[in-house]
Amino acid sequence: MGVIADVFTIIFLLIGCFFLLVVTIGIFRLPDAFSRLHLTSKCDPIGTVSILLAVAIYGGWSSDILRLIAIGSLLVITSVTSSHAIGRSALKKRVSKFSEEPTPGRAGENAPDT
Repeated sequence: MGVIADVFTIIFLLIGCFFLLVVTIGIFRLPDAFSRLHLTSKCDPIGTVSILLAVAIYGGWSSDILRLIAIGSLLVITSVTSSHAIGRSALKKRVSKFSEEPTPGRAGENAPDT
């Protein structure tokens, strides 16, 4: 494997890890279900497909690339479909967009007036 392939592998791994880290932090930091759903439906497939692309570059051209393409395609399709289904059911159940309870770790927001 050449140096250029190693560089691209590292770049795609870093991109994938960055997006998955953003999703992980966003799940805990965002205030409502719809914001979390939007974040995970966009960043999760980008991060995972970037890591799959890094694995494909690292492995070279073989029959495993077809499996990686199938995994990536199914992930993108199911992520969008499941996000739509979850969002639609949350909308039908009238889940509030913002919670009235203060979120832990956010200083100054939702603070009681004294």
